[in-house]
Amino acid sequence: MVGSRNEARNRALLYLGLGTGMRIAELVSLTIGDVAPFGEVLDHIVLDNRTKSRRSRTVWLTPQAQRVLVDYIPPYPDTFGALETRDHQAYRERPLFGSNRRSSPLTANAAVKLLTHMFRQAGVANASSHSLRRTHANQLRRTGADLKLIQEQLGHASLSTTERYFDVDPLEKQAALAKVRF
Repeated sequence: MVGSRNEARNRALLYLGLGTGMRIAELVSLTIGDVAPFGEVLDHIVLDNRTKSRRSRTVWLTPQAQRVLVDYIPPYPDTFGALETRDHQAYRERPLFGSNRRSSPLTANAAVKLLTHMFRQAGVANASSHSLRRTHANQLRRTGADLKLIQEQLGHASLSTTERYFDVDPLEKQAALAKVRF
């Protein structure tokens, strides 16, 4: 059973990284209360003072990331009994991505190693935890999202930083050139 819980955690970590573009340190700092304060997964996460710049930002989740979290997060207790407030607070403060000790959060270094191992197992060469951010940014760009939106989602101070995340896909280039008319 321990293996299956870790598999669910690892999958949730991967999909939340892909589905939000959050930095690894931001992901491992999350608690259950950040994403599902009353047992229902939110469509956004508010990061207060847990960003690289120490500025607050709101990060929106893709529907797929939300679905994975719904399957992963332990159910919210219907009734807490006499200690309702304290039990509710304890539930909310639990790390979203717990280490094997469950009560302590997965560290950023452990999460990086975990994702690197997952990429290797899947045969994805030259991938890192930061690849999740790059993939998220590129997927948003390919859907036609405004660059300012992508910048805000990633938490970059400048557009030039965001633009460095974009890959030029040869097929996109070919399709764009095919539309040019003289």
